[in-house]
Amino acid sequence: MNRKGMFFRFAVAAILVAGLTLNAGVTQADGIVALANGSGHIHVGSPPELRTFAFTAQMDSEGTSRGQWELINRSLDRRAHGNVDCLSVSGNVATVGGQVTEIDPSTPPNFVVGNFVLFQVIDNGQGPDTPDEISLTFFFPTGSPNPGCTGFGVFANIPVEHGNITVH
Repeated sequence: MNRKGMFFRFAVAAILVAGLTLNAGVTQADGIVALANGSGHIHVGSPPELRTFAFTAQMDSEGTSRGQWELINRSLDRRAHGNVDCLSVSGNVATVGGQVTEIDPSTPPNFVVGNFVLFQVIDNGQGPDTPDEISLTFFFPTGSPNPGCTGFGVFANIPVEHGNITVH
């Protein structure tokens, strides 16, 4: 296996382990009021480009959100990683936002460390009949106001392949 493949598997495993650690034994009594996590693949564009994602997010009763996310655009051979600083959950839909902390390779001026990102997921339950869904990841310019995670409506519409989304 090449280095990129090994790195990708390690990165996704690390994010998922972190998510399981954050979520292990967490209940509302622990102060956590919202959780969302998942990983998988999607195809975007024409011709279809393979992208891989993983994320974990939680919000406590004081409204503080934390977690991390990773996105790999296979066709461009780019990886972006960041922290979660907002999470909004409504039923089976979660909107997640945060800042980019790493981009490899760096691609200024469009996508740089410090950009705010926003994406949304839908947990459609278990089974292949109705796959979970995710949106594209929206990158906001560095220095623009943080749009937060509310007031956007439902915009996730890309079926998740070989993965799972969980929203609580």
